[in-house]
Amino acid sequence: MATPVPDVTLLCGPACAGKSTLARELEADGAIVLSFDREAWSRGVHDGAFTEELMASIDADLHERMAAAVAAGERVVLDASLSTRAVRDDWRMRCVAMGATLELVVVRAPLETLAERLREREPGPESVVLEQAALERFVAGFEWPGDDEPHRELRTG
Repeated sequence: MATPVPDVTLLCGPACAGKSTLARELEADGAIVLSFDREAWSRGVHDGAFTEELMASIDADLHERMAAAVAAGERVVLDASLSTRAVRDDWRMRCVAMGATLELVVVRAPLETLAERLREREPGPESVVLEQAALERFVAGFEWPGDDEPHRELRTG
């Protein structure tokens, strides 16, 4: 029996792991992509320096757009780091509240691969460019999903 396609796919992982690449593949298959980086870029933030206010504004806008898309029967992909359990739980609760089925996909790559991809990265709406030290701090503080948090893992490097 085939696994049903979720209404919402939540992508989780650090910068340069491959989340946006996966999101584009799902978009090509008909899903609507809601991307924190695309939204920040459109608001003039090109360096990954998100303020709390900006994050809250983007979060609210993406939630509203997700709710409208799910209500219209669209498949949605949230392309975001979702770097803490609390943030992932919040998005999961939102999906459940709107009656959406969901899947959490954790996109991982070794730090060496992330750093190499970062060096090759050109700034763009899906390519926030960070200093390597910032990437290393982010990865060190990343709260990876545990066994008690249903997810599928995708290793990209």
